[in-house]
Amino acid sequence: MAEVKLVVIVSGGLIQEILSNASAEALILDCDTEGFDRLRKIRDWNFEQGAPSEETIEVFDTLPFDALVDTLAVEHFFNEMGREANDYVAEVVSEVQEGSG
Repeated sequence: MAEVKLVVIVSGGLIQEILSNASAEALILDCDTEGFDRLRKIRDWNFEQGAPSEETIEVFDTLPFDALVDTLAVEHFFNEMGREANDYVAEVVSEVQEGSG
């Protein structure tokens, strides 16, 4: 099975779209609840124990939604961001090599 990739497009602090290269559901846990009146308390997750926590967190009350499947757009954005990251790494390595010489 191919790796599922998601691209979350955010503008003005709001999610505008979630793209995927395969059928996928997305659930956004928005803990920045200031100004929202539809809030819900849920049990948090204890990552160290790999199990639900007894602690609760308050999140905006929303349902999961289907990501828009657009394989070409997802690959485009991953390639663009990967290219930028590779360019940055190459630039840093070059600066380090020049500085150590």
